[in-house]
Amino acid sequence: MLGLKGGQFRRTGVTGGNIVVGVFLGVLSGKYIFEEPMQRYWAEKHAADAAAAGAISSSSSNGGKEN
Repeated sequence: MLGLKGGQFRRTGVTGGNIVVGVFLGVLSGKYIFEEPMQRYWAEKHAADAAAAGAISSSSSNGGKEN
């Protein structure tokens, strides 16, 4: 079929060290690629949450009536 005889893939296939190195490089490159956009996203998200919390507290402090 593929030219691999019984169990030969296990002897010549991917080793655990290669997987660990691949995961490490993936995490490291992902940090440098996505760090700035994620910081911007969370800053905007926290600002929106704070604004929503401020709007809720101001509407509850005047009894839910608009000025």
